[in-house]
Order: sequence, then C-alpha cells, then structure tokens
Amino acid sequence: MLDKNGLNLLTRGKLKFTLNYHHGETTTKLYSNSYAGELINLVRIDSDAIQIALNSVNNESVVNKRFSPTRADRIFEENLQVVKIIKSINEVLGLLLEAELSGIEKPSPDDRKGYEKAIEAQRKTYREFGYAFQNAKVLMMIYADLDCPLEEKPAKILKIDNSFLDNAYQELCFVNEEKAKENKVVLSKGYLFESAANYLNYLLVRLILLSPNICTCQNCGRLFLAKTKKRTNYCSNKQPGSKKKCCEIGPKNRMKLQSTLFGFEDYDKAVERNYQRSIRSVHHHLTTPHVNRNDYRIWLEKAQKAKQQWIKQEISDDEYLSVVHELDDNDPD
Repeated sequence: MLDKNGLNLLTRGKLKFTLNYHHGETTTKLYSNSYAGELINLVRIDSDAIQIALNSVNNESVVNKRFSPTRADRIFEENLQVVKIIKSINEVLGLLLEAELSGIEKPSPDDRKGYEKAIEAQRKTYREFGYAFQNAKVLMMIYADLDCPLEEKPAKILKIDNSFLDNAYQELCFVNEEKAKENKVVLSKGYLFESAANYLNYLLVRLILLSPNICTCQNCGRLFLAKTKKRTNYCSNKQPGSKKKCCEIGPKNRMKLQSTLFGFEDYDKAVERNYQRSIRSVHHHLTTPHVNRNDYRIWLEKAQKAKQQWIKQEISDDEYLSVVHELDDNDPD
C-alpha cells in the first residue's frame, strides 16, 4: 500500500497507460490513454485559468499586512478555491495539485511564522506548476510545427530546451491485480507522481522517446495525433454546428482562401521576403530595405498569431493583412 498521495501511472505497452489516484488508503482508477493523447489533452486547456490560479496566490501579500486568525483562514480557503479552478479544467492536474497541497501542514492561526511559511510553500507549488505547464505547451506547439522529418524532431526539441529532462519521478513495480485474481504473480511497471510539474515533464520525456507524429490542424488550429508518419494537415474532429470533419472541409476552405488576392500566399511570400532581408548585411547592395533580425523574430511571432486568428475569423481581412505587410515599408537601418 502506498503511503503518499499522488498519481500512479501503470504502463500498458510502449504507447498506452492507465492512471490511478492514491489518496490516503483509497485508490481510484481514472482512465486509460496514450502518452501522445494525454499530452495533447493537457496542452489544449486554456492557459488563462492557470494564470488566474497563479495570480490568486502570488498577489496575496503576507508581509506588511496585519496578521489575524480570520485572515489566515481566509487565505487557506481561497487557495483551495484555486485548486477547484484547476480541477474544473483538468481532473489529473487538479488532483496532483491537491496532493501537493495536502503535504503542506496548515499551522495554527496564531502561528504567524508558520502561517507565512505555509503560504510561501503554496505559492512555490503554483509557480512550479505554471512554469511546467507553459513549458509543455510551448514545446508541444513547436514540436508539431517543426518543418523537418519526423525522426529529426526529438533532437531539435532537445536543442531548444532540455531542462525538463532534469526533473525526477519515482519508478515502481506493482502487482497486477487482475492477474493476482487468477493466482498469478505478474509485475507491472509504473511511476508515482506527487507533483504536477513532474507529471508534465514525464509526458514530455515520453514524447522524445516515442516520437509520435503530432501535427497542427490547418483548419481548426488544434494539435492532433496523425495516424501515419507523414505530415498531416487536417484532423478528424467535427466542427461545431456541423457534421463534417476538418479533413473534409479543410482542403476546400484552403483552396477558397488561396483563390483570393490575400491569405496564405501573402503570408508565405512575406515570411520569405522578410527572412531574406533579415540575413543580409546592411552594407551589402540591397534591392529591398534591411530588417533587423530581432525585429523579424518579433514580427514573425505576431504574423503567426494573426494568421491563426484570421483562419478562425477572430480578426478581419484588413487587420490580418496589416500585420502581414507591417515590415514592407521599413527604412534601412
């Protein structure tokens, strides 16, 4: 019997696993999933709610405010509300945060030093979770959009950021309960996570080891797991209010957009044009004005965001084109 609260992951072959949650003497089976599917589900969640949770903790100043038992109780109650915010978004991360907080001893309301120490421990927990979540989200998006063969993606991701490999998690062996009922002793490999950050980092390590073909849908913008090793442009999710899938309507939408005077063609040409301008020397003979490398990177990030917003019809054609052509009139440095 495990004596710590946390998440227990039991492997099912190389690609899938089953999740159980331990709390006290109770073990609850959550669900089964693939590693790639679980990571995609986690990074799909709205990061605004994560920011709400972090702000709710970090903005509460302890020092320079009068200590009172009533205020101490209020702080702890509010932090439990933060857990509920996370739990409403994703059950697993919420349970892990709850397990982490359960290890923080709530002091007596009259113990000011103990109270401040407990609050700081709670803040540290949420900060670490927030950093790990953002790291996972950014790396997954980069992984899906890397324009290189699938087998080269893990190495490129490691060059970008390999800090998540330093995070530790506990590897365990468990007796397979189903086989035990048949009077057979079979050991199953698994992992125990007491931290949401460590769970996210474990999934990222599996991403490196398994190298699944995760792509970004060019129609809805969501991450999805492709069925083949080839680059796939559209997912099989149904669109809201429609019975058709992205893979059915995506190509038609793209052709319609490309048939206009604006859209993807303008974007692709602008990216290539501004990239070439950014790598040229200021003293070289130029047919077009020079663009600072840092300005190019900032513009590219804005253009990528504007493109996704335009596809989702969140911004108008004119707003989108103004971003795409923002550097066209730049003067030489």
